[in-house]
Amino acid sequence: LERGRGPVATVLVQRGTLRHGDLVVAGSEWGRVRALVNDRGETVQQALPAEPVEVLGLSGAPEAGDEFVVVDSEARAREVTEYRSRKRRESRQARAASNRPLQSHGS
Repeated sequence: LERGRGPVATVLVQRGTLRHGDLVVAGSEWGRVRALVNDRGETVQQALPAEPVEVLGLSGAPEAGDEFVVVDSEARAREVTEYRSRKRRESRQARAASNRPLQSHGS
């Protein structure tokens, strides 16, 4: 989160082209690309494979290593983020359950 710019994600494009205005999902956050800033601090309209860029316009800050994908509609973006949030919550609950000490019922 950056003051004055909001949530910012730094991404390395691996396949395809990321463009200004694309709908994107990063982990359990989504949004429309408002700005792309290259590694020299210049605002660009698109990013090609192997180009690192900062992406502005997400609903929140994604976690490091979250998968970043372009989707075709807001409905699809919401669906993907809800699914990822549910999976993350389930894995957290499973981890918490496995860390609980066993209870003795006893004599």
